[in-house]
Amino acid sequence: MNSKFNLNIFHKVLITLLAVTLIPLCTLWFVSNRAAQQELTNNVSTNLVSTMNTVATGINAWDDTNLRAMAQTTRLKDIISMKAELQNPILVSTGATYEWSYLMFTVLPDGTNVGRNDGGAPTPYGDRGYFQQVIKGQPVGRQVVIGKTSGKPALILATPIRNADATLVGVLAMSMYLTDISKIVTDTRIGETGRAILLDASHKVIAHGDASKVRTALQDFSAYPALKVAGIADAPTVYTSEDRKVIGFMRKLPQGWTLLIEQDYDEAYATLNKMEREARILIAVTMALVIGVAIFLGKALTSPINELTAIARQLSNGELQVNIPQTARGDEIGSLARAIDRLGVSIQLAMDRLRKKV
Repeated sequence: MNSKFNLNIFHKVLITLLAVTLIPLCTLWFVSNRAAQQELTNNVSTNLVSTMNTVATGINAWDDTNLRAMAQTTRLKDIISMKAELQNPILVSTGATYEWSYLMFTVLPDGTNVGRNDGGAPTPYGDRGYFQQVIKGQPVGRQVVIGKTSGKPALILATPIRNADATLVGVLAMSMYLTDISKIVTDTRIGETGRAILLDASHKVIAHGDASKVRTALQDFSAYPALKVAGIADAPTVYTSEDRKVIGFMRKLPQGWTLLIEQDYDEAYATLNKMEREARILIAVTMALVIGVAIFLGKALTSPINELTAIARQLSNGELQVNIPQTARGDEIGSLARAIDRLGVSIQLAMDRLRKKV
C-alpha cells in the first residue's frame, strides 16, 4: 500500500520561512543585479568608445600631418617641374623635417622615378599599389609594406602632382616608419587585458597591443573573429575569440584601416561577477539559517503536540492516570493541554458514575 505524503508542521514552517525570506531576497537580488549589469555595461561601453576615440584621434592626426605636408610640397613650382635637380633639395629638406620619413620621391605618370631624397639610383615604381591608386584617380594612395631596412611595417603615402591646368604630371610619395602609430596602439591599455589592434585595408596587422599574438610582420587577420561579428562597428559587442569571451568595438578609419579595441569579458565585468558570487553566498547562508530556525521551531512546536497526542491516546485506551506537564503554558498548546486534562477528568467522573450504577 502506498502511503500518502502529508505535510507536517515542520514542513509547513520550513516552506513558510523559505518563502517569506527567499522570495523578497531573490527579487531584490534580481532587480539589483539587472540594474548593476546595465550600469556596468554602460560604463564598459563608454570606456571602450572613449579609448577608441583617443586612439583614432592620434592615428588620424599623425596621418593628417603627413598629408598636409605632402599637399604643400606638391604645390611648389620646383616639384611641379618634375626635374630631379629642382626637386631633390626640397625632398631632402622636407624628409628631414619629418623624422619618421625615410624616403621621399617623385614618379612620372609612366612609373619612372625622377627625384629622391636619399641620393639613390632611380627605381621604377609603375607596378606599385600606391602609385596605381593615384594614377587611377584616387586623391591619396596608401600601401603598408615591410621596410627593407627595418623589417617592420612601413607606410607609403602617395599624392598627385598637378600643374596649373590641373593636369597630372607626376606622383609624390613618402615612405615612413609606423613607429609613432605602433606606439599609440601598443601603449593603449584597458585594465590587464584591454588592448588595441590596427589592421590595414586588407586586414594585415599594422600594430597589435599584444605582441605575442603577432607571429609575423603584416600577419593576415582576415579570419579574426571580431571582423565577423554583426553590429560591432555600431556599439561594443560581446563575442568569443580564441576560446575566451571578450567585448570589443571596431571602427573603420578614413585611411581604410580597421581599428579594434577589445577587453576580456571576465575582467570588464569582474565587479558584477563578484557581486553575483557574494549574492549566491548570501542566499546559501540565508537558506542554511532558515532551515536551522525551521528545525528549532518545528521541534519546539511538534514535541509538546506529540506528547499531548500520546496522552490523548492513553486516555482513549482507558489509562486515566496521566501527567500533563504542558497545562502551565500560556499559549495554544497550554490551552490544548488543559482541555485534554479536563477531558481526562470528565472521563474519570463518567466512569465513576457508571460503576456506582452497576
